[in-house]
Amino acid sequence: MPLLFELPTDILLEIVKVLELPDPLSLVITCSFLYRLSNERSFWISVLETTRRRAPIACSGYADLSQYDLEALKGLVVSWMKLQSNWDQPSPQIIQPVVSARLPEPAQFIFLVQGTDILVLTMGGNVLCWDARLAAPFSFPAIETGGRITRVSGPSESPGTCSLAILAEKATNPPTAHRYVITIQHHNGKATSFTSQSWSMFIPHGRYFESLVLTEDMVATIVAMQNREDCIVTAGAINGDTRAVDSTSILKLHRPVSTQDLTVTFAYRGHLYALLEDSVSVSIHHISRKTLQSGHCEQTRLYSCPIPRSHMNSAPFCYMIPSSPSYGIGAVFTRLVWDDDDGNSIFTSFTFMPNTLTHEPDDGVSSPLAFDSPCVTEHVRGELAHLGLVWLDHSGFNVIAAIRPANFTERWALVLVRYHPETSSSSVHSLSLPETIDITEIDSLCIDDAAGAVYLVDRAGIFSTLRYV
Repeated sequence: MPLLFELPTDILLEIVKVLELPDPLSLVITCSFLYRLSNERSFWISVLETTRRRAPIACSGYADLSQYDLEALKGLVVSWMKLQSNWDQPSPQIIQPVVSARLPEPAQFIFLVQGTDILVLTMGGNVLCWDARLAAPFSFPAIETGGRITRVSGPSESPGTCSLAILAEKATNPPTAHRYVITIQHHNGKATSFTSQSWSMFIPHGRYFESLVLTEDMVATIVAMQNREDCIVTAGAINGDTRAVDSTSILKLHRPVSTQDLTVTFAYRGHLYALLEDSVSVSIHHISRKTLQSGHCEQTRLYSCPIPRSHMNSAPFCYMIPSSPSYGIGAVFTRLVWDDDDGNSIFTSFTFMPNTLTHEPDDGVSSPLAFDSPCVTEHVRGELAHLGLVWLDHSGFNVIAAIRPANFTERWALVLVRYHPETSSSSVHSLSLPETIDITEIDSLCIDDAAGAVYLVDRAGIFSTLRYV
């Protein structure tokens, strides 16, 4: 049997493909013969391709790594490892000087495009495309919604293009709403176009729960009414600048929806997954791509993910979905948790719902995702003040949140809640902040796990960038 250093380079590169960082780097420092791999671009490309299948790296998810030179490839690996090392510390430190700029008026984050400098903000009834690195708007007309953004879909992405759907509601009598599909073209991390399509939407009477879903060829709104098992699915095809008439169908859940539930729907490879979380488990209703294309929303399969039991009371706060479930997380559910016997025992719970890729043949019926593992829940002492103070990153592994303490003599904290797929566990980290930033004044925040950056906007409209790598 040949020794490792006697193997041809192409065989060694095949071995590297199944290794995860930092193992490939450990391999090349074992001897001078293997160290020669570190001068091969193909070695670093292989390492990065393996890495970005499990977590975002500091470039677009569709970036052609073969176009990067040797030093740039090494830089991506070093950046990823330094960021993971920093974020794994109890108190991750800011590495670069904080950059701040004053916006024309206060704003809220809607979305950021993975591996780019592109942020999408809502400001004064408009949606803008913003350059995070320059802290300035791109030179595209704002999208005038005139309303409050109530829902944002997960993205639909292809090389050089990212689309998302938003729902904007106006406080008119009767209330009105419009659904927008925003398309961003980009190159080398910068936006090259920013366009949108819009549809008027019907707002039902009474208490309802709503999700917005976008795929490469369809946008859909899913509405679940309180105390009813039926979900109303309104879907429209998207084909370039052509909009098809919406079709409406009914999806039956396995039980009525209550005010104690969190409901959300996401899409993956044209399949829909309608989630119903009640603090005990998450029910996942799979609607196949073939079923959707037929104009119906019949459930193809029902999954269930148990949630670790808590003996405390809880109330739903919000749900969040990552850019893609392909990394291993389908959704994160946030609840406020308390103990009736102790008024100071107020917590925020973060429940990560894991999934795996099935690698089943793409027949349009079989689910590309499986939900075989229990959820993982982390409790953080204190509470979230409002929805603008929590954000899930692209991978679904990192949640950033500004936590208000139950005891008002304590200080607010900017926490990073991390999910660790290799151990199916979670951890809490307190992010360092400069003295110039008053966390109690923060009105909106988001985290970019590809760039290792945190973006903040305060009530005065000060935009700040914190870089942890």
